Amino acid sequence: MSRAASAKIALALTWDGARWPVASLPPKARAFLAARGFSSPTRREAARLLAADAVREMRLCWVPELKGGDNVLAEVFAAPKGQRVPFRAVKTAQFNDVLGVVYQR
Repeated sequence: MSRAASAKIALALTWDGARWPVASLPPKARAFLAARGFSSPTRREAARLLAADAVREMRLCWVPELKGGDNVLAEVFAAPKGQRVPFRAVKTAQFNDVLGVVYQR
């Protein structure tokens, strides 16, 4: 992990990786994403952070929908060192049919 890996991002996504409006989530799921120190970057900014190996932790709410389209987690980016970005799920929480997952480096 890079020393610069300090960003913490929080997003709601559909199963196919499309962004989902946080306002439409149940209140507890919104609170899960609103944890202190987390931001919701644009897809371009998310791609920049991931390509720079600068993301330490992600909080994602997975919404059981398929949405498609261009509004996705991140734009295409080259992974650091050409390898998979190494995150692991460390916590899960269920909010009705929404699954909240905390991924850490």
